[in-house]
Amino acid sequence: MSTPHAEAVSRLSAQHDSTSNEFVSSDFVALAAHMHDCQRSRGRFFPLRAALESLHATASPRIVTTGAVFVCCGVALLAVV
Repeated sequence: MSTPHAEAVSRLSAQHDSTSNEFVSSDFVALAAHMHDCQRSRGRFFPLRAALESLHATASPRIVTTGAVFVCCGVALLAVV
């Protein structure tokens, strides 16, 4: 003989299991998509892209200083020619 409380607990447990499966399934799909994007991004120009990202990460916080260095180098190059 089932009590209303036992039936409610059973329904909540079944609902929780299906919700957990949905989260795991969506996480798996997201991970698979991410892995596919990573694999695709490692193409022929990956070393160039990595070098440019590294240069960008180095120069971005110092944008004014970097600009001043480029201007000084340009002026020095024009003075030599």
